[in-house]
Amino acid sequence: MSQNRNFDAHLSGAGDDRALLAAVARAFYLDDKSQVEIANELEISRFKVARLLTRARDEGVVSITINDRGLPDTALAARLGAALGIRSCHVVRSHGDEDAVREQIGATAATLLSDTLAPDEVLGVTWGRTLLATTSQLVHVPRISIVQLTGVVAGDISSSPIEVARQVSRRSGGRVYPIFSPLYVQDRETAVGLRSHPDIGAAMELFPKVTTAVLSVGAWDPPDSQIKDVLPIDALANAIAGGCVADIAGILLKEDGTPVDPTFEERCVNISLDQLKRIPRVIAVAGGSAKADAIRAVARGGLISELVTDHALAEAVLTGMDA
Repeated sequence: MSQNRNFDAHLSGAGDDRALLAAVARAFYLDDKSQVEIANELEISRFKVARLLTRARDEGVVSITINDRGLPDTALAARLGAALGIRSCHVVRSHGDEDAVREQIGATAATLLSDTLAPDEVLGVTWGRTLLATTSQLVHVPRISIVQLTGVVAGDISSSPIEVARQVSRRSGGRVYPIFSPLYVQDRETAVGLRSHPDIGAAMELFPKVTTAVLSVGAWDPPDSQIKDVLPIDALANAIAGGCVADIAGILLKEDGTPVDPTFEERCVNISLDQLKRIPRVIAVAGGSAKADAIRAVARGGLISELVTDHALAEAVLTGMDA
C-alpha cells in the first residue's frame, strides 16, 4: 500500500476527517496539483476528491480571499448602468472603513477625469468628502475653468465646494469661479441679493457653459446628507413632508426624481434644476449602500449621465429595483 494510502487510512482510523480535508485542500490550492493527481496519490476517485474539496470550503477548512480592493467590477457596472438608464457606470470593489472606501472610489473618479477632460472645458463642482477624495488624487488635468455650482453648506470646510474647486485648480492651473455664499438662506430676497453680487454673478453666468459636472449625492433615509444636517426646522419639516429622498447640487428630490418644493430653490444660491439637466455630462460620485434610494432618484430625474461608485451601493441599487 502506498504511503499516501497509509496516510489516508491513518486519518480515517484516527477519525481526523478535518486533517484529510486539509491535506486534500493543501495539495489542490497550495501545491497546484490537479484533482486527478490527488486522486491517484490517495488511491481514491476524482469524484471523492471533488467532494472533499467542497466539504473543505463548506466546513471552513478552506477560506478564499480575493484581494480586489479598489479594482473595477465591469460586469456589475454594466448591469447597474442598464438598470439606471444612464450612459456609463464605474464600479469598484471597496473594502475598509468609510474613509478607505471614499479613497478607492475617488481614485477611480480621478482617473476617469484625468483621462477624459479636454482642454478649455468648464468643469462644475459641488461639495463632499468623496469629491475631495477624488480631486486630491488627480494626477493631471488639462487647463480648464472650474466653477462652483453651489454656495457653501455649513459644516466641514475641508470638504466644501471651495476646497474641491481649489484642488482641481492646483492640478489644471485653470481659473476658478468661486461662490462665497451660503447655499441656503432664510428668504428669497436675501438669495436674490447674493446672486446679484458681482463675484457670485460671474460664477453663475458660467452655469450654462458647464460641459462636465462632478457632483456628490446626499441621501435622506437613512440620512447621509450635509444639507439635511443644516436646514432650519421649518425647511427640514417641509422637505420631509414632501417626500425628500435625495439632494444633488442643493436640489431636493422625491423618489421619482422630481423636485420636492420648487420654492426651496428660490432661497438657494446654486445651479437650477433646468440648468443642471442641460449640462452635457454629469458625473455623480458616491458610495455606500445607504445612498441606493438617492441614486435611483437622481437617475429617474435625468440628472446624471455617469456614476462612479462602489459595489455595495451598486448591489443595493439593483436589489431595490428587483424588489
